[in-house]
Amino acid sequence: MSGPMTYVLDGRVVTMNEDGDVLAPGRVYVRDAHIEAVAPADAPCPVGFEDAPVVRTGGTVYPGLVELHNHLAYNVLPLWQVPRRYGNRGQWGSRNPDYRARVSGPMGVLGTVAGYIEAVVRYVEVKCLVAGVTTSQGIALYSNAGARRYFRGLIRNVEQPLVDELPAANTRIADVEAEHAAGFRERLQ
Repeated sequence: MSGPMTYVLDGRVVTMNEDGDVLAPGRVYVRDAHIEAVAPADAPCPVGFEDAPVVRTGGTVYPGLVELHNHLAYNVLPLWQVPRRYGNRGQWGSRNPDYRARVSGPMGVLGTVAGYIEAVVRYVEVKCLVAGVTTSQGIALYSNAGARRYFRGLIRNVEQPLVDELPAANTRIADVEAEHAAGFRERLQ
């Protein structure tokens, strides 16, 4: 593909600005995965969008939600019913036979059988979109380190953004001990 990709989403647009404006009808102008403008449908289009294709959604366009922490591939499994309260995350998981039977064991199969991981990734991405999530985190899969390469599809992932201006986030957020809090705060700034 040559040049920037531009298109226009047309429909009822919920802006979520301070005034709670809903543009009915409205338009969202997108260039290379960046929203350049949001305007009423009868307003003049921004420069460069004169010949852009218009996608008539026939519905309502909402801003996407950002999911700050997830384990995406595991969202294909039923929720694990935690048998008791744990004091910290290091106390459960690998040492819990129920967790192995219901979480890590099934993902050990789904993550390693050819053809399954691709289907799992698309399923969990669609699940995110249906819930309104357009950006997420959590593409690591213990049983298949290569699963990361399949997360380049329906939603943005903060661990490997497709836009050069966005820095990648770490897969795991390290625990911060109280005595290291000041140094952690400095690194964040």
